[in-house]
Amino acid sequence: MTVVTIPGEPVAQGRPRFARRGAFVSTYDPPKSRSWKSEARTAMMDALECPSRLPYPQGVALSVSVLAVFTRPKSSGKKPGRLLKVTRPDAENVAKAVLDAGTGTLWHDDSQVVDLQISKRHGEPDEAPFVRLEVSIA
Repeated sequence: MTVVTIPGEPVAQGRPRFARRGAFVSTYDPPKSRSWKSEARTAMMDALECPSRLPYPQGVALSVSVLAVFTRPKSSGKKPGRLLKVTRPDAENVAKAVLDAGTGTLWHDDSQVVDLQISKRHGEPDEAPFVRLEVSIA
C-alpha cells in the first residue's frame, strides 16, 4: 500500500480551456488545476521509495481511497471532529484532479483504478487542509 499526503487546500479538476492556434484548437488545464496537480505530483514522488519507476505498472488493477480535508469555516465554531463538506467542489472533480496527478507518477494510467472511494470533510478546528491518498492493488 502506498499512502501519500498532499498538503494544502484540495482543488477540483477545472473545466478544460480552449485556445485557437492558427487553424487548430487546443485544450489546456486551467492554471489553478495545473498548479495543484504539479504540487500533488511532487508530494507523490516524495512518498515513493524508488521514484525512478512506477510502483504500479500498466495492467495492475488498483483500489484508491481519497480523503480531502478542507479548511473549516469560522462560522462552524470549535466543535471537535471533522464535519461533512456538502458544498463545492464536487467530490468527483477532486478525485479527477488526484487521479490525473497520479498518472505517470504512481500508475501508468488512471484507467487502472477499478475501486475509488472519495470523502470530503472540513478539518478539525485549526487543522491544516490536505488530501490523503491510499493506493493498493485491488
